[in-house]
Amino acid sequence: MANFNLTKYAYVMVFYVILSYIIGPIIGYYTLGKTSCAAGHGFVIGSVISIGLWYTVGCKMVKSNN
Repeated sequence: MANFNLTKYAYVMVFYVILSYIIGPIIGYYTLGKTSCAAGHGFVIGSVISIGLWYTVGCKMVKSNN
């Protein structure tokens, strides 16, 4: 079977989706200038943070103890 906990994986992925597609663009919009380009930069920054978090924290969180 799978060597990870599917429920934890789903929760972690939902968090990363919110970070990448909602929080990142909102922060970018308000801090980098209120333009659609600034929101796009926030999307990229949020996505990079999500990838970094996955490789440092998320990957370890979803591993099964079996």
